[in-house]
Amino acid sequence: MMTEEMDRRDFLRLNWKSSIRFLAEVVGPQIKKARDFIRPLGAVDEIEFLSLCTRCNACKMICPTETIALFGHKKGTVLMNTPYMRLNEAPCSFCEKCIEVCPTGALRKSEEAYQPLAKVTVRPSNCVAYQQVMCDYCIRACPIEGALSFPDRKPVVDQEKCTGCGYCVSACIHDPKALVIRPSRAT
Repeated sequence: MMTEEMDRRDFLRLNWKSSIRFLAEVVGPQIKKARDFIRPLGAVDEIEFLSLCTRCNACKMICPTETIALFGHKKGTVLMNTPYMRLNEAPCSFCEKCIEVCPTGALRKSEEAYQPLAKVTVRPSNCVAYQQVMCDYCIRACPIEGALSFPDRKPVVDQEKCTGCGYCVSACIHDPKALVIRPSRAT
């Protein structure tokens, strides 16, 4: 009886490993290729994230800036109820509360968590500074010295210094916004 139970456990363990390997090799590249969103601060590699995230909603609930949202059914069952960041609507303060409440380690404190969350680009056609109107709201809102500069009275993003936090986007007075955030890495 004991031997039979051990064999079943081994069988299930082997099948679990095969399933994870299948996800990593077949589904993983498709997910990474199609990724057009930003995970919360400290998110592990996407495949590992999807296997660890229990869709508990704790990160969204604790986010003081309401930056974190959950995917609905339109993104498909793989992503449904997993968190993403709405940096074009609400900035991230890097408070790490989402990491602290994550019960599974899908969000972890690490050096990589402090890499840029996203890339910020300026759309000159939407920027009033490019229309010869004095405006520096984005630069005054930026918490990182030198991430935004103002040569020729037009905003320029230094991608090496910019964290992608979104404060510049939220401060922009133009509608549609002159600054836009896009994912900087597919993890």
